[in-house]
Amino acid sequence: MKDFFQSNLASIAITNPTLALLLQSHKPNEKYEVFMGEDVANYNIFDKKREKPLYLTSPLEESMRRFNELSEYAYYPYMYFYGMGNGVLYKLLLGNEIRKRIVVVEPELEILFIALHFIDFSNEILEGKLVLLWGEKVGYQEVLNLFDKDKHSKLYAKTYMLEACSAYYYENYYDELYTLNSYFIKAIEHAVVSVGNDAHDAIVGIEHHVANLPSSLCSPSLVDLITQLRGRDTAIIVATGPSLYKQLPLLKEIAPYATLFCIDASFPILYKHGIKPDVVLSLERVEATAKFYEETPKEAFEGVVFALTSIVHPRLKKAVEEKGGLIQYSFRPFGYTTYFGIDEYGYIGIGMSAANMAYEMVVHSRFKRCIIIGQDLAFGEDGSSHSKDAIYGADEIKPKENKVFVTKYGGGGEVESTTVWKMFLNFYERDIANTPYPLEVINSTEGGARIEGSKEIPFKDAIASIPKEPKAKLVLNFPTQEVVEQNMQIISERCKLWLKEGKSKQKKIEKVFLKVAECCEELEKLNEENKLESIEYKKLDKLSKEIEKIKEYFKDPIFSATFIDALQSYIFHQEMDIAKVLVKNTQDEMQRRAKQIELIFLHKYWLFSLAGGMDSVLEVVKRASKSWQKSIKSAKK
Repeated sequence: MKDFFQSNLASIAITNPTLALLLQSHKPNEKYEVFMGEDVANYNIFDKKREKPLYLTSPLEESMRRFNELSEYAYYPYMYFYGMGNGVLYKLLLGNEIRKRIVVVEPELEILFIALHFIDFSNEILEGKLVLLWGEKVGYQEVLNLFDKDKHSKLYAKTYMLEACSAYYYENYYDELYTLNSYFIKAIEHAVVSVGNDAHDAIVGIEHHVANLPSSLCSPSLVDLITQLRGRDTAIIVATGPSLYKQLPLLKEIAPYATLFCIDASFPILYKHGIKPDVVLSLERVEATAKFYEETPKEAFEGVVFALTSIVHPRLKKAVEEKGGLIQYSFRPFGYTTYFGIDEYGYIGIGMSAANMAYEMVVHSRFKRCIIIGQDLAFGEDGSSHSKDAIYGADEIKPKENKVFVTKYGGGGEVESTTVWKMFLNFYERDIANTPYPLEVINSTEGGARIEGSKEIPFKDAIASIPKEPKAKLVLNFPTQEVVEQNMQIISERCKLWLKEGKSKQKKIEKVFLKVAECCEELEKLNEENKLESIEYKKLDKLSKEIEKIKEYFKDPIFSATFIDALQSYIFHQEMDIAKVLVKNTQDEMQRRAKQIELIFLHKYWLFSLAGGMDSVLEVVKRASKSWQKSIKSAKK
């Protein structure tokens, strides 16, 4: 009998090194024994503690029975299971070419160890089709990472089901299975919400980015800012929650020795209390953020770096420029920003708030310690949403009827939050969990929500260990005129290509949409006249192929980079509904045809939204680039 453990372990070492090390050092036969049948696929595993086998009858017959029970999921590309069993079930399921990924969470490391000896999963593991996880190392963040790594899996969120491998797992691990399911539901909710449902916001972001490109390329690069921040000891991220006000006296004392990353809303508060931050961050596209700069005196801007993303509103940009602030632009990690290929300005701001962006900057700069204050992410005990002295008032946000609760700072209960704050919290926890080096993260907010992965230490105690050595001033370098001109030429050519390629594809999409709309009208008419037998299925087949051809656009790098970020808000929720139909298991020709017709109807609005969304994107790119395109032409003359 061949032993597949080493080949499986080699694949796991590439995809999940931590699990590979655990498996490699595992001592066998501690809790389980293996009983072999004549067929290698018919071996059983005996639980010595519970004195029961994983399979009560023939393991192979039980695996086949479970496989047949799951036949309704034959068209599901993504499946989620609790329990590895002897692994035979997954080898059967992976034989389906439709399958993109099966995630298996096994509570017992020894069972994984056993199964990997008897069945060769090396190719499936390496290709990402089989993801094996040990239950003791799986929490919310690990589940969320599954959807981050394979973004296509989000489209099948409405088809999610967590199945147990066999009755053994339902009987002995029900509570663990229930907890794991709650992680998946929370992760899917976050993954879906983070896509966004406001296409207008995404398109405004594109317009601001393109319009701000010349200014961005004349500013110091993100790489330069990160380089200047390297080698520092402690970063303090200053948010604007209700708890901030009580921390201001201590912050003023420690400000000369720590590097202060201040979100835009905190900037006027710090000025009012005689505190000068090192870096002030703004990442959103909304106009209201300009007020934080407009209502802060000019002297507050001296010696401060204003780290703005390229999607900020023109009014905000103007406010900082008029006060003489040193602006350093960066690109958020969107397709349309990476499309231009000016990588030294990106990519930061994957989270949803300026505080999330500040944490990313701290990590990239390799600080030794990061202290967080004012990051309540919850309402204060008095119902306040922001710190005293906040520009828009301490009660800017009001509690809502549909209340959201999160774990309280320090534990021991819950505090009221909002859906948006909860999303910020999720990004914070994810980023802390994925920090690639041993950064000490201290939450000294002393109020609001708990941020998992951080240490909860009072601010007074947290700053006691900061070396009392004056920090170096940030001195940034501006690009040369030659570099600026080269980059301007690049963005000019890229915008022209964006408009040309986009218009061409948009026309083709509109053409297919008109055919689908006409087909839908014909089908509705035949249905009204009870003449469904007159449906021309050859015509439907041809139309289905044309729809699939349009979907091939999403594999094109230029199309994907320039349109996906804006279009996903238009079409993502439609695609989840389409996915629900795609996974229907059709047993005969009649069911297959009914499924085809349902998909054609669903794609009618999908094509309409796609073409309309592209039109909006192309319009703002054309408008935003028009002024500086003229400047480039004039400069050449």
